[in-house]
Amino acid sequence: MRSRLMALAGVSAVVLAVGTVRAPAVSASPGDCRGGWFCVWEHYNYEGSFVTTNQSLSYVGNGFNDKATSYWNRTSWYVTLYPDAGYRGGCMMNSIPPGGSSPLLPAHLNDKLSSYTITPHAIC
Repeated sequence: MRSRLMALAGVSAVVLAVGTVRAPAVSASPGDCRGGWFCVWEHYNYEGSFVTTNQSLSYVGNGFNDKATSYWNRTSWYVTLYPDAGYRGGCMMNSIPPGGSSPLLPAHLNDKLSSYTITPHAIC
């Protein structure tokens, strides 16, 4: 049993190291967005629950869909936001360059995010 638990713990560590999505936190601050990751928050000024990953995300999840209000791109790549799951619905805005952030998405884009890509070049 002990070896089975240790093996499971090892698999979990590998999955986390690869860079899977972190579930929305109840409350987060900009300091919770680690280097090399893209973070998006539910509320203005990087507050409230957030989702973070270092890879493209075809769906932000039922708990976060259409709730994004602020973002910070701490990757060295471009992030493109989409209003629909599966990277559909067209680009919401120009691709976010490395280091790009905003405490408030424009009103017509607020609470519309469903998926995003992280790529080495701008898509939109």
